[in-house]
Amino acid sequence: MRIKVVLVFVISMLGAWQAQSAQFIRGDSNLDGQVDISDPVALLGILFLGNEDPGCADAQDANDSGEADISDAIFTLAYLFSGGRMPPPPFGECGCDETDDDALDCQTPPDGCSADPCGIVEPSQCIDQEFLTEMVRREVAPIICIAPDAAVIEVTDTMTATVCPADEDTMCEGEPGCPVAVTEITTELDMDNERLIGHMEGNVRGLTIRVDSGFGGDTDCQVDIDFSGDMIIPFVTGFDDEDNLILVEILPIEFDRDSVVIELDARGGFICSLLSGFQDLFVEDLIGQLE
Repeated sequence: MRIKVVLVFVISMLGAWQAQSAQFIRGDSNLDGQVDISDPVALLGILFLGNEDPGCADAQDANDSGEADISDAIFTLAYLFSGGRMPPPPFGECGCDETDDDALDCQTPPDGCSADPCGIVEPSQCIDQEFLTEMVRREVAPIICIAPDAAVIEVTDTMTATVCPADEDTMCEGEPGCPVAVTEITTELDMDNERLIGHMEGNVRGLTIRVDSGFGGDTDCQVDIDFSGDMIIPFVTGFDDEDNLILVEILPIEFDRDSVVIELDARGGFICSLLSGFQDLFVEDLIGQLE
């Protein structure tokens, strides 16, 4: 359960740190990896029919005007059928925006293009402890949802446990799933070691875990869980041409397993008592599967 909480928290944190754009092909509005008649048709559908936007405005900006609008559909049609001007780079192959001075970006790369961010990532504002504290301050504890059948765990050779079984009627934020409450989030910025340390505490109340013991059939245990632990987000800094310190790259998240504390209280009979007895093994397996 802790891992689900961490991932959602990290997404919100990184969203405040960076605005990255993936590679794209200019004019490829439907992101199929090529530019043809289907692309201006797709763009017109997005602009005027309410069709779903696939998430790459840079690709839709065929004429590189800094906006994705009807002129881009006309520009592409002229190129395809009237000998019009070729779309500016990147065109014909995947690449980054060479005139990246507008508000457009590309969060979903076309088929065959890399999702790796283009260029150097610069923080939009000063990142310091005061900023982090204000960013994560909440008056109401956030609720994170565990998906149905989040993990099937082999506790022992004769015992498996299914977390949040899919056939339960449990709802979370209006959707099937099991709620996890994050009660506290604190952060510490460690510039000396180029990392962000996040500490979280929370709980799960009345979580259903279905246990199949192999010799006693299926048993539904009602489980209360209290958890706490640290995550570490390493990053790389550097200096620009004017010797300003900038954020260059955010590295994969690391979990400080030594800091994880999970207390599990399972109710529902003898089999559930066995589950509590295997708590350490159960928790280690659960964290491994949810990672």
